Amino acid sequence: MNVFEKHGIKHLSASSLRLYRDQPAAWVCRYLMGIKDEAGPGAWRGQAVAAGLDHHLFGQHDLALKAMYIAFEERAGGVASDDVAKEREALPQFLAQARLATEKHPVPLTKQSRISIEIPGVEVPVIGYVDYRWDKSGLDLKTTWRMPSEPQSAHVEQMAIYAKATGLPFSLLYVTPKKWSIHEVTPTMAEEAMERVYAGARAIRHMLGKVDSAADALRLYSPDLDSYHWSPPLIEAYRSAA
Repeated sequence: MNVFEKHGIKHLSASSLRLYRDQPAAWVCRYLMGIKDEAGPGAWRGQAVAAGLDHHLFGQHDLALKAMYIAFEERAGGVASDDVAKEREALPQFLAQARLATEKHPVPLTKQSRISIEIPGVEVPVIGYVDYRWDKSGLDLKTTWRMPSEPQSAHVEQMAIYAKATGLPFSLLYVTPKKWSIHEVTPTMAEEAMERVYAGARAIRHMLGKVDSAADALRLYSPDLDSYHWSPPLIEAYRSAA
């Protein structure tokens, strides 16, 4: 039995690798203890705008807005808090910018297609789901309230994994309610990012080989529970196990 199988880990992902780098104790709570860390309004907004853009890119323009709202409400469940209301109100602006950014793009070959890569010395694959893919390139949508001046390193790592799996160059589409920007992930950027991905996967493997349980793993770390990575369920799990 390999160390991943011992701890019930069937695969890694760009987001899990990044969480381990940023807050390893939170990673332990999520992936070894199985604590569900529910997404919030920001994540619902991203998923909803993606649903609307899907319909736009595949020629169902009249259905894009409706699909976006349906996707949001399926997750929000009618919640009327201020932060949810803020996201709900801004949805049309986010989608409008995403449509402007992709108005010259042809119909994608795939959407949300599964990819997988192997890392030497690591017994489980790294998997992901590509937003949009054409025959010569790929694109991933990110919604945000503040436009970054350059791609976020976590997003570059995600695109590097996609590029490794498909052999295609990938770009990041950042969308705010007022503007959009597309950043290409160059081969050099992807190569440097893959080094971080490899190092992260091997670090997780090494840690798993040193511990017998989640509680044992948590003793390795002294986390900052004020970090945004820590939701109330994760904090409760950490305090009960540490």
